[in-house]
Amino acid sequence: MEIIPIGVGDAFAKTLYQTNFLVRPAEGEPFLIDCGHTASRALTDLGIEPRAVTRVVLSHLHADHIGGLEELGFAGYFGWGIRPDLYVPEDLLPWLWSHALEAGMGQRLRGEHGEFEADLSTYFRVHPLAGPGTFELGSVRLTAFPTPHVPGRPSWGFRLEDRATGGRVLLPCDTRYDPGNLEAHGAGVEVVFHDCQFASNGAHIHATLDELLRLPEAWQERLLLVHYSDDWEAHRHRLGRMRLAEQGRVYRF
Repeated sequence: MEIIPIGVGDAFAKTLYQTNFLVRPAEGEPFLIDCGHTASRALTDLGIEPRAVTRVVLSHLHADHIGGLEELGFAGYFGWGIRPDLYVPEDLLPWLWSHALEAGMGQRLRGEHGEFEADLSTYFRVHPLAGPGTFELGSVRLTAFPTPHVPGRPSWGFRLEDRATGGRVLLPCDTRYDPGNLEAHGAGVEVVFHDCQFASNGAHIHATLDELLRLPEAWQERLLLVHYSDDWEAHRHRLGRMRLAEQGRVYRF
């Protein structure tokens, strides 16, 4: 299994792409975990044609994680003649179309039986995920688990295990500091790609570096930090045993 952070930046980064992941199972087709509005550009910069990655797993509904879906859906419907696959936790589905995508993608279209009103299924093949639970994409088994992010809004992380290679990785995605989730879902993983906000102020919806430094060194050594800000170089000296994930690097498990 290969995991490429096609971006490692936070929602406001200007020199980094947004934190989304390309996963290449040892067996089966590649897929994205989240698709922000920089995703297609990030893929292109890596020499990957966006049309080659048409399966997306969603963690939550912030724009840096779903902002690229409009482009993907329109490209599929009007350009490629396909409907990309969306794997969506069930509690996100009531919000995804009516609160996020409909304003830009809702329209009357003409089909073989006349005009119709577009909806989410017009552009995507939607696979609802009953969570918490497991599902498989190629040789990778994903276990979805809820994460604390924005109060009152659902958010999900994923444990990935490739049955062909034995690789095990944890992606909490956007989350506040929650060592309990690490203990509950991180047993035996090689790496945790963990959300990290350098500043300790703000909206308090992301784990801060100061909080992550409280973790035992055994956990810190497994953390590759993502979702960080453009001023990352100013913080390299105080990462403890943790490391910054590198944008575009191929990590093999």
